[in-house]
Amino acid sequence: GDIRDVSALKSFLNQANLLFHCAAELNDESKMWKVNVSGTETLLSMIPGSGIEFLCYLSSAGVVGRTERTVIDETTPCNPRNIYERTKWEAEKRVADGVRNCRVVILRPTNVVDARRPGAIGLPMRSGWADYVKIFLKGGENAHVVHSDDVAAAAVYLIEHASENPQCFLVSCDHEPLNTFAGIWKLYKSFERTGSFDESGAKVAHLPIAIPHMLRTIMRGAANRGDRVYSPAKLLRHEFIFPLGLKGAIRRIIEDRRQMAS
Repeated sequence: GDIRDVSALKSFLNQANLLFHCAAELNDESKMWKVNVSGTETLLSMIPGSGIEFLCYLSSAGVVGRTERTVIDETTPCNPRNIYERTKWEAEKRVADGVRNCRVVILRPTNVVDARRPGAIGLPMRSGWADYVKIFLKGGENAHVVHSDDVAAAAVYLIEHASENPQCFLVSCDHEPLNTFAGIWKLYKSFERTGSFDESGAKVAHLPIAIPHMLRTIMRGAANRGDRVYSPAKLLRHEFIFPLGLKGAIRRIIEDRRQMAS
């Protein structure tokens, strides 16, 4: 279906009471406003009277955009940098206005990974020369990795733990100190080699984080430093426990990739 198609949405919502809005246009900028913003508006207008009692909107930590804060939370002002981030932010604001007789939560995941889209975990997985160069350059920077299963688990958990007022949550494993490019490389290699995680091994060599930040600023203009942390403290205060976390994400991806290859 298409989130812009009212008849498809009517069929989709029929006899449902839980709604997870994960639809978005990621690539075609000419469609982003109509899909991400107008499509969300259409969906929101159809919820009253439909039987939907709970709405989870999947936003993105990217809506925060450029910030001087080192620790980012749900109160950090948003300054989205590109059209995708702007349209997700505009849609998020509409969701945050609430829906009558419906509990609403907004999730802002960081860099979501799985076996098919491993993100930073793909660097030690491939271990090509370009990956070694990237680790040497960016190794000290935060990778912001969170597994898709953890994001899904947070969405389901909040069905029973959401308040009556709309709430926003960052979904991130940035509270884990090894969620850096070098830390992930180290954990991946130790698990691949021994089947367990060794945090005490030799450090992975990399440049100071000031250097990749300077290069990004030269090439793209103002950019966030690599030490930015997207804090999941609010979600943790709601007693949510990440089923996987960083190590579990690495283990799951290694196991899933092996199964896919067999």
